[in-house]
Amino acid sequence: MISSFRYFSGTIYIPIRTTVRRLMDDTRAFGWGFRTVVAVGILCSLTAAALAVTGAVPMAPIFLPLRTENYYFWQMLFTLPLLLMAWIVTSMVVHILGGGRKRGRSLKKTLALFGLAQSAPILLAWVVQTVIAVFYGLGMGQQEMVDILSAPSAARIVFLAVLGVAVAGSFLLACLAASVSQKVKWAFALSLGVLAEVLFVGPVVFLLR
Repeated sequence: MISSFRYFSGTIYIPIRTTVRRLMDDTRAFGWGFRTVVAVGILCSLTAAALAVTGAVPMAPIFLPLRTENYYFWQMLFTLPLLLMAWIVTSMVVHILGGGRKRGRSLKKTLALFGLAQSAPILLAWVVQTVIAVFYGLGMGQQEMVDILSAPSAARIVFLAVLGVAVAGSFLLACLAASVSQKVKWAFALSLGVLAEVLFVGPVVFLLR
């Protein structure tokens, strides 16, 4: 718990690269990364369950052949496997293309760093979704929520700002994770970061509501 707070808070108020390097040097880095991805996945699943109970339907278009009224029920079931699969695939692709395998870099370290890079932004987005679920639980209708987030208002500005920070933070952390784990120059790390965003954020944006 203490290490989780230290690493997550380190993405906010101290040089982020220092936090990433600290995790890289942690002998328990892989275990921390795995537990963190699982914990964030469980939190997102619980929020999806809460939305399902309140009868909420996705506010954004869905691309799976599922009924909108049951979507959050199914999302509760596939969120954790989706996050784990995206985390593993992203880490492995970056590790291979970044040359870490050839230079004897640790795949477990790469997984740990991308566990941080992907969990922190998802956790931020989870806070927004959980706040919405709480308001639904307190009796607010979904149409009322849509009206609040659609019309120019402070709530809409905060909503968009938090999601914007999550996306930008995800890209920055992915680039840092690639740079530190593969020990490559920034130009190459940026290209690996873009690839990591496509592999991870793509499925998340495509499937999670």
